[in-house]
Amino acid sequence: MTAAYPASVKSFTTKVDFSDTVLAEHVNSLQDEVNSLQSNLGTYIKTGSGWVGSFDQITVSWNSLKDRLANMEYGIADALDASLPTGGTTGQVLVKSSSSNYAVSWATGDFLPSQTSHSGQYLTTDGSTASWATVAAGSTAPDSFSAFLLAGC
Repeated sequence: MTAAYPASVKSFTTKVDFSDTVLAEHVNSLQDEVNSLQSNLGTYIKTGSGWVGSFDQITVSWNSLKDRLANMEYGIADALDASLPTGGTTGQVLVKSSSSNYAVSWATGDFLPSQTSHSGQYLTTDGSTASWATVAAGSTAPDSFSAFLLAGC
């Protein structure tokens, strides 16, 4: 006999005690299906690969589900390793470093103008460049909401 699985799902008829005769063929058919399931799933399927190995993008037919799952783990590990570069220092940010959506590197940003000696000034922007502006004589420094409005936000 040959197992139906994995090409299809075999159907079985329910047997009734003291009414149906159970033949060796019935038991053998069940054994074939169980063996096919075990072969396709593999051993220790609940045990992960430990993220150790290399991602295979070529194989299209795996020996077992365990092998296929392990390869997926390798691919996830590779993606995680590649997605966030190590290093960087305090004050640095991740910036896109090429046309790839996943290429990033650490960089020191120059997003704000120098923040030393600006007493009596407020931060403003023209929509593309941030700069410090001096509060007009006779007025007081704007509160944070007014500064937000003055900055054009």
